[in-house]
Amino acid sequence: MNVDKRRCPANHACPAVRICPTRAISQIGGGLPRIDRAKCVDCGKCVRFCPMGAIGK
Repeated sequence: MNVDKRRCPANHACPAVRICPTRAISQIGGGLPRIDRAKCVDCGKCVRFCPMGAIGK
C-alpha cells in the first residue's frame, strides 16, 4: 500500500490510522501518513476507508 501525496491533504489526523488492524499506518502531526510495509498485510481496510482515495497499491 502507498499514500498518494497528491490526493492526501496531509493537514489533518488521518482516519485510516485508527482502522488498521496491524497498526501499519502512522502519522506525525498533520503530516503525510506512512505505511510500514513490514506490518501491512494488504487487507484493504485503509483503501476502502480513506475518504480522499489517497491509499492504494
